[in-house]
Parts: sequence; C-alpha cells; structure tokens
Amino acid sequence: MPRKPHGAKTLLIDGLIVLGVLGSLGLVAVSTLLNYRFGFRLGGTDEVERQLYGLGFGCADIVKALMPFCFALALVKRDYLAAVGAGVFFIVASVSSFYAGIGLAAEHRLANEGTNSGILTSRTNLQAEQKRLEGRLEVIGRLGTPKEVENAIEAAYAQPYAPGQRTVAVHSDRCRKNMVSTREACANIAALNVTLEQAREAQEARKRLAEAQAALGMLDSSVQSKDPQLDVIDRVLRWFDVPVEQADIRTGLLLGLGLLLELGSGLGLYTVTTPWRHREGDFRKKMTILGDAAVWADERLQVVQGGRLTANMVFADYETWCRARNYVAMREGVFVDQLMTLASEVGMPMEQSGSNLEFRDVGLGAGLPG
Repeated sequence: MPRKPHGAKTLLIDGLIVLGVLGSLGLVAVSTLLNYRFGFRLGGTDEVERQLYGLGFGCADIVKALMPFCFALALVKRDYLAAVGAGVFFIVASVSSFYAGIGLAAEHRLANEGTNSGILTSRTNLQAEQKRLEGRLEVIGRLGTPKEVENAIEAAYAQPYAPGQRTVAVHSDRCRKNMVSTREACANIAALNVTLEQAREAQEARKRLAEAQAALGMLDSSVQSKDPQLDVIDRVLRWFDVPVEQADIRTGLLLGLGLLLELGSGLGLYTVTTPWRHREGDFRKKMTILGDAAVWADERLQVVQGGRLTANMVFADYETWCRARNYVAMREGVFVDQLMTLASEVGMPMEQSGSNLEFRDVGLGAGLPG
C-alpha cells in the first residue's frame, strides 16, 4: 500500500494496527475452531460427514471476516446486489457462529460446574469423616497396638492363679469355666479383651483417617465454588439490590462470550485496519492534484548568472517534486510547453542546443525538493 514516508507517530500507529490485526486474526482462528467443532458434532457418527460439516462451518466463519470489506467495496462501486449478498451472508454466518459458540460454551460451563460440584461434595464428606474419626480417637484415647494388647492377654493367661498352682488358662480353660479362684484374673482378661477391640478400632480409625486426609490432599484446593464467576456477579448484584436469578446471569455470560467472539472475528479485522484505509483514501485524494509548472518554478528555480538547465533536467526535478507532494506529474511535453510560456513571460533566456532545449541564467534550489 503506497504511503507517505513514515514519521515516529506513523510508525507507532502502524505498530498498533499490526497488533490489532494479529489479535483479530487470533479471534478469527478461535471462532473458526469453535465452528469446526460444532459442525463436527453435527455430523453424527459418520466420519466423512463430521469432517464435511466441520470444514463447512469453519470456512464459513473465515469468509464471514471478509464480508465487511466486500460490503464496503460494493457500496463504493455501487454494486448493490453484491452489497446485499455480503450483508446477508455476514448475518447468517454470524447467527450460526453465535449459536455454535454459546452452545459449546454452555456445555463446558455445565461440565465445569458438575466437576466443581463433585469436588465440593467430596470435600464436605471427607471433612465430616475426618472430624468423626478424630472425635472417636479422642474418646478411645491412647492405647497400645492390638499386638501389644494381645501379648498382654496371653501373659495374663500364662500367670498362675495362685503361687505354685496351674496357670489361669489351664485352670479355667481360658476363662470358659467360671472358677472362683480365677474369677479376678478372668475379669482382668475380659477388660483386656475390651481394650483389644478398642485398639483394633483405633488402628482402623487411624488408617481411615490417613486415607481421608490423603484424599483431601488430592482434591483441587482452589475449587471453592461450583461457578466462582457466577457467585461474584450474583454478590455484586445483591449489593445494588438487583434481583437476578443465577440462571439469568449464566445466560447473560454466555451471550456476552458469544458476542465477543462474533464481533471480534466478524468486525475486528475491518475495524482495526480503518486508519490504513483512510490513509490510502487521503493519498489517492491528493494524487488527483496536478503538479503546476508555475508553482514548481517558483519553489525550485533561482537566478544564477551563466547557469544552464536542460529540459530533461528540469522535468526530472519536477517529477521528484511532484512525488514528494503526492501530485500527479503532467507529461514532459506539456510541462516544457508551460515552462517555455512562463519563461517568455518573465524574460528567462532559452535556446535550442542540438535536440534539447536549454534555459539560461537559472539553477535549481539547494536541498531536496519539498
């Protein structure tokens, strides 16, 4: 695209436009992929149809981004049928893409809510289980391991019920017989059996507590809500006493996302390139101005005694002067005729030197033209 030489401001503007173009192309790519996925799902189970639908929706989204350019150009060229076609296609493609975008977004949002809800439910259940087990362990208190209690029971059975007598286990048949002489020893053994059951319960509780704590550690600690964004907006609306159902907020968020993708992918590229299009229009407007021979002579010629300028030299300088000002240069013959007329009016000496015309006692001004 032809443009005037860049200044610092122009370079900055061009850099920002390039960033805008890259961002717009990124939105077009995202929207295209979403439309491809949407079309792919419409194809059912047949692989060929899935690919065809996906490519069809994706390609339509790319063409949609070009429709604003086509619409504007058609209006300039007064091709109103093309303008109507571009407008209709843009609207149809935008509606389809909008539907596809919010449909996929809704699926993902609901899936995320389900996942977060499952995490929250699991965390609540595990925390309740942890609290219950910790309470039970506190009630049981500190006991030895089941093996240690079992060893204590066996030691009690092996003790004689009286000095020089048989062991408790032998005399009472391991406390299955109610013997007066071993009644106290068997009562102690019964208490130890209760302790054994408590030790086993405590051991199992500690195991389950460790499992619950490990499971809690594996859950995503950042998940504190089914839909944090929805909760924040709902709370803000409550500050201002705006009664809006969460389902309506969710719908609004989905519509906003759809509009972002559609406006960005459909109109973004056309909008961010506005400065370039206007700059090109200004350039073409200036290029319709014809470079005037008298104005050129006034700016570029000066009196130089003994100076000589050929017609070829002055026309080359005139062309450079026109380019610097974005003027249209007239043909060489017309320019030389006008300059000869001007020279005659102001008394500038001229003479024919071979096949070329020379202007006498003049020279070109110093510095670049313009």
